[in-house]
Amino acid sequence: MQSIALRLFFASAVVLVTFLALTPGPLGQIVESGPARHLLAFGALPVLSSLAWPRLNPYWQFLAYAGFGAAIEIAQLLMDVGRVAEWEDWANDLIATTIALALVSAARMWSRRGARLEAR
Repeated sequence: MQSIALRLFFASAVVLVTFLALTPGPLGQIVESGPARHLLAFGALPVLSSLAWPRLNPYWQFLAYAGFGAAIEIAQLLMDVGRVAEWEDWANDLIATTIALALVSAARMWSRRGARLEAR
């Protein structure tokens, strides 16, 4: 049951990030700083997906988020609705994703190590 709730929460977060990334005006800029918006979104989504799908390989997650970030920038470029596509934003997405997945991997290693120590 917990995994279903996490997956629904993750899906809702993806929809929200996509909506905010493609919405012009003040609503799409709830967080004022552009880099902060990208770091927040692409820091949170990998953590959520790692919780929802614990066996998902971080490498594939990284590729999925790299594609998602690039798709957002391309959509902003093509939509012409007042949003500006910047590849620096995509770089921020990649940095945030890398940090989030590294932290998730470190937490998992710590958890496994703790379980092994308790088993002794």
